Amino acid sequence: MIRVSPRNRRHDLTRQNILDNARSLLVSEGLNGISMRALAEKTNYSPAALYKYFDSKEAIVEVLRQEAWQMMASFEPEPPPAGITSLADLFVHSGQNYIRFASQHPQQYQLIMSTTETGPASLEEFKNHPNFIDLLHFVEAAVSSGEFELPDGYTPLHLAMLSWFTVHGISLLKLTMMNKCQEEFESISLEVLEMVKVVFIKK
Repeated sequence: MIRVSPRNRRHDLTRQNILDNARSLLVSEGLNGISMRALAEKTNYSPAALYKYFDSKEAIVEVLRQEAWQMMASFEPEPPPAGITSLADLFVHSGQNYIRFASQHPQQYQLIMSTTETGPASLEEFKNHPNFIDLLHFVEAAVSSGEFELPDGYTPLHLAMLSWFTVHGISLLKLTMMNKCQEEFESISLEVLEMVKVVFIKK
């Protein structure tokens, strides 16, 4: 059994305390509220002391971003309503669950989407991203089963990307520009998801 020295234990506890307070700032103040000075005030450490545990504010934010990705991946979706069995209807329900995560965890969602440095370096890499590949496989299954019919020259990847663009756009608009008319926006958002389904469902 490996014994952890008291010094290392104190280091780990302090590092975790910094992350806990950074997480608290993210939820209460948003990404712009996280700074080494603000963290120093919350943790009762000097800004210089924080650099013993993290090289920069960006290093702290990146840890929180990875946590947010994990939170999104493990998010417990609402089960589909009774009677929904078609892939087309499940397609709409999955989109609603994506938007629901963004609504329930707005700061984490915006943190995930705020990076330009740790995102995929190519479309091929994006296609294999854990948070996208399930959607792509779902669309492929809907096309293979005959429930969805794509226009000539288009592939399941195009529909999966369109779906991603749609739910991501709805999520960000709901959190930002349209946050003062939530009820109306909620209604038209569902209609948009239904429209995407209707456009591609096999006639």
